[in-house]
Amino acid sequence: MMRLIVAALTGLLLLSACQLPPRTPGQDLQTASDQTAARRQASIRLQLATNYLEAGQNTVALDEIKRAISIDPTMTDAYHVRALIYMKMNERALAEDSFRTAISMRGDDGDLLNNYGWFLCQNDRFAEAMPVLQRAVSAPSQSGPAKSLTTLGTCQMRAGHAADAEKTLQQALAYDRTNPVANTSLAQAYYAEGDYRQAWQVIGRVNNSKFANAQSLWLGARIARRQGDAAAQNALVAQLRSRFPDSRELTAYEQGAWDE
Repeated sequence: MMRLIVAALTGLLLLSACQLPPRTPGQDLQTASDQTAARRQASIRLQLATNYLEAGQNTVALDEIKRAISIDPTMTDAYHVRALIYMKMNERALAEDSFRTAISMRGDDGDLLNNYGWFLCQNDRFAEAMPVLQRAVSAPSQSGPAKSLTTLGTCQMRAGHAADAEKTLQQALAYDRTNPVANTSLAQAYYAEGDYRQAWQVIGRVNNSKFANAQSLWLGARIARRQGDAAAQNALVAQLRSRFPDSRELTAYEQGAWDE
């Protein structure tokens, strides 16, 4: 049900010593059947919130997830989804608070750790992000370690550690050679190291597939330029212009920002 949580990246246990979220008044007086009904109602709200988040309706999603939490404050996935909603709304402090609450309730969830680590990485908090993502790699996850390895390698690349990123992303690709995120990040690592031949080969896996996007096409054009292949460069820019006319990558091309 919670595949959005797992996917939160371009996105997901044991109780820790941290305190659980406060319970709703009168919860101790509920019968077992009442608690089951409450959990069922909260799950419906959680699913609605997930659907609205996927549709980009962040405010409505937030309203639904708040209702889910008010019905059942012990539902870890609700805090996880609330963190993702706040991320989309660029409410960083609130997102972090929700992540921390969820992790305090289920600290060995690989998908949850992966998403929190990516949140930290997106905010350039690399020293904090790396240990969280390393924990995510070894923690149980429905998608296995490949996703967390991809996130870790992408974060290492973002932090400027191209050699470390290369090793990590090669591990991720051992699970799935076609992974577009891992391939794009690996191509970026090779590009940063000046290995344009390898970078070209790897980004070709993305650009020659259905997963080609503005980022991969622009990277391919930059690699082709470094290799002096004007024909390939122009062909990729033409695709970028026709398929992603409003992308920031096309803006970068038009501004001549080849090395930014």
